[in-house]
Amino acid sequence: MDARDAAMRVLATHAERMPDLVPIEPRTDGMDPRDAALAHALIDATLRRWITLGYLIGKAGGRDIRTLEPKMQAALACGAAQLLLMDRIPDHAAIDETVEWAKRRIRPKAGGMVNAILRKVAGLRGERLDAWDGGTGSIPLSDGGALALIGKRLPEDEESRIGIACSLPRGLVKSWARLGADLRELCLHTLVHPPTVCRLGPADISGDERFAPHASAGHAVYLGPRDRLGETLREHPGMSVQDAAASEVVGGLHPEGERVIVDLCAGRGTKTRQLLAKFPESRIVACEVDADRLIALRGVFAGESRVVVLHADEAVGRGQAWADLVLTDVPCSNSGVLPRRTEARYRVRSAAMARLIETQRDILSNAARMVRPGGRVIYSTCSLEPEENADQAAWAQESLRLTVERERAVLPVGGPGDDPSGYRDGSYAAEMRIPAG
Repeated sequence: MDARDAAMRVLATHAERMPDLVPIEPRTDGMDPRDAALAHALIDATLRRWITLGYLIGKAGGRDIRTLEPKMQAALACGAAQLLLMDRIPDHAAIDETVEWAKRRIRPKAGGMVNAILRKVAGLRGERLDAWDGGTGSIPLSDGGALALIGKRLPEDEESRIGIACSLPRGLVKSWARLGADLRELCLHTLVHPPTVCRLGPADISGDERFAPHASAGHAVYLGPRDRLGETLREHPGMSVQDAAASEVVGGLHPEGERVIVDLCAGRGTKTRQLLAKFPESRIVACEVDADRLIALRGVFAGESRVVVLHADEAVGRGQAWADLVLTDVPCSNSGVLPRRTEARYRVRSAAMARLIETQRDILSNAARMVRPGGRVIYSTCSLEPEENADQAAWAQESLRLTVERERAVLPVGGPGDDPSGYRDGSYAAEMRIPAG
């Protein structure tokens, strides 16, 4: 197994599961680090632009990629990604290696079809431009530039054109068009390779060349090697990897003398640590349903006397009205963090979203039962979708008798080629209160 083989195996699985994708790691055991990095780069470049590549393959080769078997889809999309998006890979390597993979992994005669279509795709590649003008004659690139197209054009309709150019499903683009923001900027944001943003906490990083300032106070951009990030965080207790949009959920709260706070969807404990610092007199109950994350949470907070780690079912089973504040950072579509969750971009408006909305309401209902009269429920997502955000707050107000006191919707910031110091994810938070009597 080499880098392309590892990448195309993963991409074939994604093609089979489209649009309901989950993260898959390629098998890179025993590979040279450069080959392992290439496998990850191929997957990211191809998956991030799956719709763009499929459209151009269809225009060049006359075949709708969606009608082809998953392995053929993977071969053509990965080959096209190398030809159009990865300018350091020679054409002969991109085409020849993909053809050989198709012969081995699909069938011997598949190589001829792959060869013919990829050569036509290569013929679409025009000159490199400084930026995408939003027009039909080029596609945007993740570094801020654009690639002119020869002989083929994107659709005239704006929503269709932006969706194909940025590789976003039409339903998602239509949803974002109703947000009242710049549609092109929102969509281009999803092509960014996001920086690693850290919330500093009490850490002092003055003079540390591994960090650069961030536009949001109390945050910095990590510039060091990715494989040394864990070591760097251990050097600075209290620091954590957390985007400014996410940290504002807890950072914007004002303590009201809470004795017991529940982090009902604690995940890796990032917001639990924030709660510890924000509410120094409170006991924190960190909850999870995933067994592996529960084990990790117990390890993270093993020496912290103010934190109790419980399975979420156990916390809910304690009965009603025993907590002063419950934070629900619920599972969501991740549409506000698509640069970080490449696989999520195709499932946002799929059937999975309806299931997510029901899960979010179940979590909200459990949280409301746990909170004492006069206490608060904090509902948050990393989504931009109204159905997961303001609509859920309105539902909680009507169905659970909660009073919505504050809402904060944060749109993502930062486009391809922009300074990473201004990068921000999208998020939503609603602060709701249980009636006092």
